[in-house]
Amino acid sequence: MHEKVRIGSDVRAWLRAANKESAETKGDAAPKMLTRLTGMAVSRSLDSFTTGDANVDGLIVESGTRNGVDPVLLYAIMHQESTFKQRAVSPKGARGLMQLMPGTAARYGITNVFDPRQNIEGGARYMRFLLDLFDGDVELALAGYNAGEGAVMKYGNRIPPYSETQEYVRRIGRRYALMRDPLTAQYANRASREQLAAIQGKQSAPLTIYERSISAVRLPDGRLQLVSQ
Repeated sequence: MHEKVRIGSDVRAWLRAANKESAETKGDAAPKMLTRLTGMAVSRSLDSFTTGDANVDGLIVESGTRNGVDPVLLYAIMHQESTFKQRAVSPKGARGLMQLMPGTAARYGITNVFDPRQNIEGGARYMRFLLDLFDGDVELALAGYNAGEGAVMKYGNRIPPYSETQEYVRRIGRRYALMRDPLTAQYANRASREQLAAIQGKQSAPLTIYERSISAVRLPDGRLQLVSQ
């Protein structure tokens, strides 16, 4: 379980300002349909984004490249799933960086779900399976990652009418679009070390809550990281 972190009012105000500026500059609407990935060249980097751990960054790129899944998409999923916490455990039993359920971990031969290499590889392989299953439709693959492929097929290969799954697909879509937007790096606000510590202590809001905004901040080392409001 995650430990709840209190964030100072000055940091909250800074986050609101960063999100407001990002929205005003580039618009806050996510695309209605994510780009299909099948047949598309897969990025070999995280486009200046970081989880804060160079080893995890490298593993995301390795697994994404090996399995033909854009590492930027894997990063966006990981940010929503665990906010880059390696030992994250959900109330439903999903574990690790990519929040794998026990059955999924077993399906892909994972022996230590908290090992970053195994966990990320399992998440990448599962996304590859879902993309193949749903003809490269990223939204359906994301719905399957959240609710299981059976739920997507049950509703005629459509996003299931579950509010949490619909919010999940919307959130990942916004993260992915933001990371792929060439203007994101240009308009990212700089975060101090204090602000960075507060950001890294946060966890994504429950999917029962509508996430108001997502933006990118520039870290003291010049790299970028996602932050949600």
